[in-house]
Amino acid sequence: MSPSRTITLDGDLIADARALRDAFGCFTTGVTVVTTRAADGRQVGFTVNAFSSVSLDPPLALVCVDLKASSLPFLEQAGKFSVNVLHADQEDMARRFTVKTADRFEGLECETWDHGVPILPGCMANFELETVQVIDAGDHRIFIGRILKVRFDPEHEPLVYLRGQFRRVHTD
Repeated sequence: MSPSRTITLDGDLIADARALRDAFGCFTTGVTVVTTRAADGRQVGFTVNAFSSVSLDPPLALVCVDLKASSLPFLEQAGKFSVNVLHADQEDMARRFTVKTADRFEGLECETWDHGVPILPGCMANFELETVQVIDAGDHRIFIGRILKVRFDPEHEPLVYLRGQFRRVHTD
């Protein structure tokens, strides 16, 4: 086991970014796919691990999206989106929504709820949200959404991301 390291961020963008990636990589996150619908009707989706609950009253959650993400303009324009929480057997789904050159929805049967955004099948949880606030923070844009509808199936094991890899966690 390697010893812990303490690093002072000193403005060296490459070294600081590596240190931050390594440190944040120690925090286990869930894996989600954010989906929305473009103005022309196309389905848009991308894998996100920066997802969090914000408030129960009102029901709010957030996702953080890299400013360079190709899906960002569609999410900004749509005003509605879904967050689909993946389970351990959906690693292929997580990878599918990171591929830049393919139709990420090809052969995938999605449903829609009240606001027409794609809801991915068989997920551990699905949230339908309406954007209520957008905040720029560094190299990401934070979308805070009011949760309009939710479905969940806690019988699955979660798909998690830790130290740059998808992982499984056994839960009792």
